[in-house]
Amino acid sequence: MRVTSITEFRTAPGTYLEWPVDLGAGGSSPIPPSFNQTFHLSSALDASGAGDRTGAVWIATAFDIEGPLDIDALTWAFTEFIERHAALRTTFHTSDGEVHRRVHESAELRIGRPSATTITDSASVSTHLRARLNHLCHPSQRPSYSFAAVDRPDRATIVCGFDHAHVDALSMTVAAEEITALYRARRAGNAPELDSVGSFVEYCADEAQAPEVSSSDPRILAWSEFVDGCGGHTPAFPFDLGGPVGDQASQATTIHALATADDAVLFERRCRDLGAGMFSAIVAAAATATAEMGGPQLFSLLFPLHTRRAAEYAHALGWFTTNAPMSVTVGDTFADTLASAHASFRAALPLAAVPIPHVLRALGERFSRPRQDVFMISYIDYRALPGADADDRNAHHISNVTTADDAQFWVSRTRDGRALRSRFPDTSQGHAIIASFALTLAAVIRREVGPTAYSSEASLVGPNA
Repeated sequence: MRVTSITEFRTAPGTYLEWPVDLGAGGSSPIPPSFNQTFHLSSALDASGAGDRTGAVWIATAFDIEGPLDIDALTWAFTEFIERHAALRTTFHTSDGEVHRRVHESAELRIGRPSATTITDSASVSTHLRARLNHLCHPSQRPSYSFAAVDRPDRATIVCGFDHAHVDALSMTVAAEEITALYRARRAGNAPELDSVGSFVEYCADEAQAPEVSSSDPRILAWSEFVDGCGGHTPAFPFDLGGPVGDQASQATTIHALATADDAVLFERRCRDLGAGMFSAIVAAAATATAEMGGPQLFSLLFPLHTRRAAEYAHALGWFTTNAPMSVTVGDTFADTLASAHASFRAALPLAAVPIPHVLRALGERFSRPRQDVFMISYIDYRALPGADADDRNAHHISNVTTADDAQFWVSRTRDGRALRSRFPDTSQGHAIIASFALTLAAVIRREVGPTAYSSEASLVGPNA
């Protein structure tokens, strides 16, 4: 599964199909939104619930199946998919300044016949997709997700978009895998072989009932020390990206190759020989790269990690993520930096078990957020996820392009190697700094692999490369 943005995504033209989804009236739920949902929805919805859709924060997956499409089979697959996942039978609204949940029963669900539009070139497909996803995948919609396809005689591309409140990155692999399985089973006249999954709504209920963590808890003290080290704020990328702190600019996105498949194996072997896993290795390489660019020797960031600790949530749709802090000291050698990153990563794992609302309450006025974005690095090895790296699927994880006031990075590994997706303010200085960072990061990795492992510098990856 390739990580990209809607501005970079391209797929062949064809007949664009879009399915209308009706969830019915539903009923009010006493279960509050999760912390992530509340944070996202509070800024996405205004007091009337209408919201501004131009900056919708949605995530989509696109994947190929054999064409031409069997409309009835795909309609059934979408219906079954919604019935399986409680996260998709939830809508939200604001009242008295608070976000509230409605839950919709499977019996109310109706999916109609798709509308059809012929689109004759790839650029127009992307433009149309972006407009439709911005409109449909906003929390003011009921529901705030969409199911679409581009149908062709030989292969069709399914595009499923979701407001971020419903999904996380791993949910994109679940959607691609399950919808494909449901569709093919229906066409073959077989019962789909899918395990039962847990309910993200029940997960939110458990989160709301989590016992409070004392301000004297060592994990809270560690969080406090980290925030104090960042000046009472969340960490920031250690370079000026061309705008005043806190000023939102249009978002830019770039995608750079970091390593071929063979080189990725060599880098992993090198780092495991030094006693560290791949996330620590990527962070150590990033810390080294920024130091070589003139940045500080102490490299601080937050990183997302999933909270799918119970087996029932392994393949459930939902926003199962939290954040944990890391501070890495750049040493005299890469091995020294890697050791620091590994130690910081291991120390961060217990901190991730503390719900973020509890951390914020404990920090109180000692903490503030001058920026909307949080400097972070994410790493996903899609080879390890069911169906995410299937040869015939051409799967993509697509994010919208909105606004930005700091840098955020997603490193992904597929059968083709490793790639870096960067999100940052669309300024000339931002582009220059991020391009330099990507090339320096690739050079650090290349240096650790060895002089004969790479044949060329990091290069820009095309949208479907």
